[in-house]
Amino acid sequence: MKVFVTPDARRSLDRTIRVLSKTYSQAYLRRLKAEVDKSIKWLGRYPKAGQFEGELEWLGLGHRRIVVGPFKIVYRILGDRIVVNDIFDSRRDPKGMKA
Repeated sequence: MKVFVTPDARRSLDRTIRVLSKTYSQAYLRRLKAEVDKSIKWLGRYPKAGQFEGELEWLGLGHRRIVVGPFKIVYRILGDRIVVNDIFDSRRDPKGMKA
């Protein structure tokens, strides 16, 4: 399956990396970002591996999630593609997730 990452999801990841850069080394953050990218590609082969996202269940759109380090990757399966809607710092309030 083809995986698409929305611009909002990419910005969310970049914003969190900038915040974390005040606390963590650049080497650690590069590895963490590489792990997120690797996991997103992995979704193309195993789209149903993620759990359903309970915080967005009320929308009835079948959002799923996988967790990579401090990040929650929120996505949907739409036919023959996967759309990553948010890459969310899971330590934040889940009400801030983008559907």
